[in-house]
Amino acid sequence: MQTTAQRYYPSRKSVLVWLTVLLVAYLGTANIYRSLVSMHTTSIFISLAIWVPILVFILTIFFGTGYTIKDNVLIVKIGPFIADKVDIKDIWTAHRTYTLLSAPANSIRRLRIKYKGGSPDRENEFLEALKQLNPTIEVLV
Repeated sequence: MQTTAQRYYPSRKSVLVWLTVLLVAYLGTANIYRSLVSMHTTSIFISLAIWVPILVFILTIFFGTGYTIKDNVLIVKIGPFIADKVDIKDIWTAHRTYTLLSAPANSIRRLRIKYKGGSPDRENEFLEALKQLNPTIEVLV
């Protein structure tokens, strides 16, 4: 197996995502500031306990989403979490999509990568098992 040097590709960040992050950051800091000005100790601690973790989590997701190619494996990270590891030999297609649920990214313009292992090996058997549990499922394969 041929190995490659590790390469990291951060997720594209669209204007809409930037605005959402800035809005949440503004709301959080405004709430914390309001609590500090009111000088109610309980209010300060509650604001800090709620907003600081939210802000840290959102910023971690925003700046930590990316894709690493290492040793012929594509590693997809969403913030601190590894979402998937895909052997590059198992990738079938990659295409442009604008569907939010198609791939982990911080942009509406994203790439959808289809790969072996992304669906069950015995696909027909799997779909039949689902249909037995829920006959109203519409299978579009």
